Amino acid sequence: MFRVLAHILVIFLAVMIGACSDPAHLVGTYESLPQAKQHVVLELQPNGQGTWETDFDVVSFRWKQRGLELWLHTRTGGVITGDIVEGTRLKMDIPGVGVIVLERR
Repeated sequence: MFRVLAHILVIFLAVMIGACSDPAHLVGTYESLPQAKQHVVLELQPNGQGTWETDFDVVSFRWKQRGLELWLHTRTGGVITGDIVEGTRLKMDIPGVGVIVLERR
């Protein structure tokens, strides 16, 4: 019983440390890879604001890091999540578009 509680405590602490980590390392400009279906430029500002720019639109959002995920909160109340890969790449799954990999410039 003690081992199970110890494992649960370790997992809980790992999740909390990841959830509370400083997101400043994510600030910057990211661009989709050349082979992507759509050209995207994502800017994450230090104040938690950001923009998602394509060839025909610019969308503003708030962003947060939650563990190993990046959450984009749109003005309409939607949330788009993505995976943080090695701190220099983001793997975003966009509804209706699919997965787009963005790399830091």
